[in-house]
Amino acid sequence: MLRISSYLLPCLLVAAALSQPAGAEVIYTWRQAQAAPSMPPGLNVELVFSDAAVAKGGLYLEFENLCMGTDPCLDPQDSLLSLRYWYDGIWPDGSQAQWNLIHYEYRGYPRYWSDYIFMDIVFRPDGRLDGTIRANDSNSDFLIQSSGGVFTMLEAHSDEYFGCGEVYPECHGSRGLLLDTRIETPVTEPPLLALGAIGMLGAWFARRRLRAGAGSGR
Repeated sequence: MLRISSYLLPCLLVAAALSQPAGAEVIYTWRQAQAAPSMPPGLNVELVFSDAAVAKGGLYLEFENLCMGTDPCLDPQDSLLSLRYWYDGIWPDGSQAQWNLIHYEYRGYPRYWSDYIFMDIVFRPDGRLDGTIRANDSNSDFLIQSSGGVFTMLEAHSDEYFGCGEVYPECHGSRGLLLDTRIETPVTEPPLLALGAIGMLGAWFARRRLRAGAGSGR
């Protein structure tokens, strides 16, 4: 009896491990708040993190998967499971396009010869990301940084003609949120409301200054 139990125990442990569900994932996507004329329309950013990484409340990550015929060449981190960045577009023949696509996938080989990713972020309780994110796949790159949960595209480049390449060589300025997709209803964004209030206040001061100037000129 003891011999049978000692034989079955490892098998039962393996079966139990295999029956466990895969690790949970949390997806954050870009929600545009303000477009910039120096950038193409259709900006998309999608980040997939392990549930364990999100539960920690923050993540600092910097790695480069440099694959030029040498193996192994993949960083062993397991917090960032996927990163996708692209611009929706239409090719001259009318077909759908994804310009400047960066597609990093955990334990996957780079689409080109290198993936460089830097992150210093906070997972906010309201479902937004906050911090700095940079990605470069040796063909396209971008850098976004947030203040109060509102991200601004600081710079973006590509070797491609379309997107942030020759068509939009000075890509920067668009603003938006990276929001947890598990939040089904839109979140009231205090930073965006504050930006609107500041703009209205500035317009009010400008009108008041014009009136004062007109009065003094009489």
